[in-house]
Amino acid sequence: MDQSTFKALFEHSSLGIIISNASGIIQKANPYVTQVFGYEPDELVGKVVEVLLPEDLRERHVNYREQYMANPHPRAMGRNINLLAVKKNGESFPVEVSLTFFESNGNRLIVSFINDITERRKAETILLKFTEELETKVIERTKELSDALLELRHTNEGLQQEMEQRKRVESQIREMLENEKELNELKSRFVSMASHEFRTPLGGIMTSVSLIAKYLTPEVEAKCTKHVQNIKKSVRNLTNILNDFLSLDKLDQGKVSSSPTQFNLTQFIDESVEDFREMGSKGHAIQISHKVSDVIVFQDKEMIRNVFSNLISNAVKYSPEGTTIFIRTELKDKVVELEIQDQGMGIPQADQKHLFERFFRANNVTNLQGTGLGLNIVKRYLDLMAGSISFTSHENQGTTFRVTLPVEKK
Repeated sequence: MDQSTFKALFEHSSLGIIISNASGIIQKANPYVTQVFGYEPDELVGKVVEVLLPEDLRERHVNYREQYMANPHPRAMGRNINLLAVKKNGESFPVEVSLTFFESNGNRLIVSFINDITERRKAETILLKFTEELETKVIERTKELSDALLELRHTNEGLQQEMEQRKRVESQIREMLENEKELNELKSRFVSMASHEFRTPLGGIMTSVSLIAKYLTPEVEAKCTKHVQNIKKSVRNLTNILNDFLSLDKLDQGKVSSSPTQFNLTQFIDESVEDFREMGSKGHAIQISHKVSDVIVFQDKEMIRNVFSNLISNAVKYSPEGTTIFIRTELKDKVVELEIQDQGMGIPQADQKHLFERFFRANNVTNLQGTGLGLNIVKRYLDLMAGSISFTSHENQGTTFRVTLPVEKK
């Protein structure tokens, strides 16, 4: 692998890399580090690494650093160790850090790999909240069952009255057991889905990284590029999954509100499609048609970006390569209509009434990656913007989604 390849991996890595000398002076920091910590390019060079730590930990870290320099050794990231870093503006955030070292011109240099795990911590908090709620409901149902049985034991009336009471209690018990079964199935489905969807992209990352390490000659540089692309794709998939869970949690807690700004919607759609083409599937053609060339709207741009990104991603995901995705916009009486049509597998008739429910996925897409949250989030964002969404679909013939939005937020 030539010098340019190593430089590309250093500069475009989605993992922070810092190289420091024996005194802890930063010699080099890749763009990801400066972006995450809020510094200008090369601003960190010449500073001690402790500048990236909370003030109350800096003096202690100097001792740790000196001990490490006395006996350097590769140290992997600790998944169960809570570490904090500090941005230039003083904001702290959780990280994972691994260390290694190498010799250069007789000098020993330390390489620190830094991973921002803010989004992971948020996802873990959401999962913990789900678990606690389920456990609370189990305790409540168990108490109800115990109270019902206690009441039955203390019934001293005649045999007929006792039998009638027993039948009522047994009916309540069956109902509670059915409710308990539904709660357990919900928990099991969520845990299984989350585990699978989180591990699959991470497994792809680790496999590709391992393969890259084996390609050491210029002749196989194309293979290295392919696996780097696989890494980026897997990271994007994981990020999208985390974003879905975080968006759902914020919506459930009522922390999301529309923040409208004025912008050109047709130009925004054209730019979004170009961005999607650059990092999306190359096997699909995207055809755009605007009835009006310039449509100025006063709406929440980030919400519209999420809606459009989700719908165009679904159109590509559920359509075979070589097909065309059609995007159309039209302005009618201060209402914008956006239509996204694919030529994919379509939605079975029996599943269509559940399409916007959370965690729901149609029977014909279970072998494709997804959380079943995207369309639920899309509909809730449109509700916040006084918009609406509808669709028509036929199995194996494709699907057309239609979004309507007022030009100005009502």
